[in-house]
This record gives sequence, structure tokens and C-alpha cells, in this order.
Amino acid sequence: MEDEQEPPLQPRTQIQGRVLFLTVCAAGIGGTFQFGYNLSIINAPTLHIQEFTNETWWARTGWPLPDHLVLLVWSLIVSLYPLGGLFGALLAGPFAIKLGRKKSLLVNNIFVVAAAILFGFSRRAGSFEMIVLGRLLVGVSAGRGQDVSLIHLFPSVPSFVLFIH
Repeated sequence: MEDEQEPPLQPRTQIQGRVLFLTVCAAGIGGTFQFGYNLSIINAPTLHIQEFTNETWWARTGWPLPDHLVLLVWSLIVSLYPLGGLFGALLAGPFAIKLGRKKSLLVNNIFVVAAAILFGFSRRAGSFEMIVLGRLLVGVSAGRGQDVSLIHLFPSVPSFVLFIH
């Protein structure tokens, strides 16, 4: 047998490989990008939000909020994101079954838009409570989005199998 060479890959196989690679990249980036570092880890605006909380309290009552209560409100703001994620993950299964996978992902964006509106108008309204509620809604959206995007990516697996783990 003379030098047996493997036949070159067919152009169609190469195109399918590229399409698969781009699909995996888009799913990895698009499915998790909106729940990234800047939403979950909010160290950068710590001082601004604490000052806003104190200013808001001062404007309402005429007295500054004690430092330990500012820290308590800040801790609440930070911790509501993972708590909302827990609630969102628990809601993901029923919503995916009731609305379907794709529609559930689309409806999930309502939570993000509502949170963005709350964040955007919190200073104008003079309400740090809007930030608290916004963080909870972003967490719910992140929890639902992470679970439902898995179901959407793996349609051959029944929904209840992904939620039993």
C-alpha cells in the first residue's frame, strides 16, 4: 500500500464545524453575558450607593443614618442578588413548562427592564428602596435565565430532568 493519505475534509464538514463553534461561542457569551461581573459584584459603586442612601435618609428625616445602618442597607442591597437568583431558579422550571423555553427567556427580560427602570429613576425619586427592589429583580432574572438557557440549549433532555439534579 502506497502512502495512504486521508482525504481532505469536505468543505461542508468544515462549514458545519465553524457553525457549531460559533453557536457554542454565542450561547456561552449570549446566555451568560447579561449576568456578568458588573451586575453580581458591585464593589465599584459602594461609596456612591452608601452616600445616596445616607443623603436620601437625611432628606426624609433631617437626621443622618448611623454608619451601622448604612452598612446594613448596603448588605441588604448586595445580598438580594443571590436571593433573587434562588427565587428565579425555583421559578424557572414552572415557567419553562408553562410558557415554553424560548418564550420563557423572552419574558425573563421583563425583570431586567423593570430593574433598569428602578435603578435609573432611583435618584430622581429619592428612593434607595428602588435599588433594593431592582437588585432583587435582577437576581430573579439571572436565576431564571441561567436555568432556562440550559433547557433551551439542550432541547432533547426533558425539562424535569434538568431540575431534579
